[in-house]
Amino acid sequence: MQINLPSATADKQPDRPVSINVAVDARGHYTLNNAPVAYSGVEGLSAELKRLAGNNPEQPVIINADASATHQAVVNVMEAARLAGLSRITFATQSQSDK
Repeated sequence: MQINLPSATADKQPDRPVSINVAVDARGHYTLNNAPVAYSGVEGLSAELKRLAGNNPEQPVIINADASATHQAVVNVMEAARLAGLSRITFATQSQSDK
């Protein structure tokens, strides 16, 4: 009797992050998955998000904004995600005890 088992490596997808983490600091600087990004407008940020998502429109975007970040900086990320075709947006939270 011969048993054929599927190979785990045959179906392996390219290494992609499970989510795209966008951090916004108090000065309006952005980082995508811990890599600083020079902000050149919503369209540029959108292009970076699209590049990281690859062909996965279901890729979640997690926004982690500093408490002193402006609302506009956060809205920029949300608009960039929308332009990139990414609609799964969530926010990271941090309790006082995490600081």
